[in-house]
Amino acid sequence: MTEDFLHYLWRFRQLKPDPWFLQNGEPIEVLHPGYPNSNSGPDFEQARIKIKDQIWVGSVEIHITSSDWNRHHHQIDPAYNNVILHVVQKADQIIYTEKGWAPPCLSLEGLYDPQQYWRFEQKLQDAKGLVCAASFQKVDEIKKHQMLERTCVLRLEQRAESLELALQELGGNWDALLYRSLAKAIGAPVNGPAMESLSRVLPVELWRKYQDKNLQREALFLGMAGLLGNSENPKNPWLREFNFLKHKHGLNELEASIWKYSRMRPANFPDRRIAQLSQLLPEAINWFKDLRQGKAINGLELKWPDLAPFWRRHYRLKQESKLELGLQWSERLKQSLLINAIIPLQFYYGRKTARLDLQEAAINSLLNLPAEANKITRIYEQLDLKLGSAFDSQACIAWYKNYCQPKKCLTCTLGNELLNQ
Repeated sequence: MTEDFLHYLWRFRQLKPDPWFLQNGEPIEVLHPGYPNSNSGPDFEQARIKIKDQIWVGSVEIHITSSDWNRHHHQIDPAYNNVILHVVQKADQIIYTEKGWAPPCLSLEGLYDPQQYWRFEQKLQDAKGLVCAASFQKVDEIKKHQMLERTCVLRLEQRAESLELALQELGGNWDALLYRSLAKAIGAPVNGPAMESLSRVLPVELWRKYQDKNLQREALFLGMAGLLGNSENPKNPWLREFNFLKHKHGLNELEASIWKYSRMRPANFPDRRIAQLSQLLPEAINWFKDLRQGKAINGLELKWPDLAPFWRRHYRLKQESKLELGLQWSERLKQSLLINAIIPLQFYYGRKTARLDLQEAAINSLLNLPAEANKITRIYEQLDLKLGSAFDSQACIAWYKNYCQPKKCLTCTLGNELLNQ
């Protein structure tokens, strides 16, 4: 038995008809099961129940056993003081809120068909890919699009939670948050953590002193990444600059061993990506100023600075390429940084400042960008789900990671369809 299954039974009223009775023998009538709560706190909000002749309005918490209440420390959490009903599979002890009140307890034992659960469990065990793959195409398109809307917003909210933690660490410095977000995004997926480390050892306050000096700023980034080494190279203009800046500011660079190159396209090598990051940041900070004023991404004149001529023959600092390389940004990389760094930051800023217009602008920006192509989006496209924009592809990523991969089918809009087949 799982809590997800109990949530499903409660939410979609898949229970035997009344009369139902609480553990203390009193009759209960559920007028409304409440609305699922995706944030911290009780599982369902704004539920309405009737016990005897008294109508109660509040939250509902669901557990396998009533003792799970204490195991999850709800007895010391004020957020659970408004729970009006504790729904469980098995009642094994009386529980209390932080205020010392014992919420009424309803056991679901005997109120549903147990074969329904075992049928669903069998489907989970038999599935090699998505559990709903065989039935996905049969589900109403409206329900699929409802799920896309739900999961895209979920992805933006999850990113906002991550940005909130980072902003606290950075002392409320929004430019530093933009810097870290871009660094992680340009290094993702392989070198994202190393890029984040670079943003820690090379703070925004330092490199901004050289905002108008491209050579010194790029030397700081490549040097602090530990990629310059100590060998002189007449074609490498950054080493002498970095050695001077290192002494001037008392810097300690990262170890070069943290950067990964294997199983990666040369265009994604960290040397080149770090150089691009150093060139982009002054421009991106200006973008973010405009975005905070409510402008949409497609309303900005975005300048993507070309790399220095050195990179025309280099993927890596110490290895010359036989082929001539472009110095411009690829459209795919541009879109990736907008989708994974700039737009989530605008959404978070809007939520942080209670600006609904900024949140809507972020969502509209996703709707105006092409859909991404990756191994997750291909799973849904193979099921004939049409992805028309980055809104849809971001939704698919959240859908897969939060529902399909952990097999939380019963909290998915399509789960109800699956269980009843």
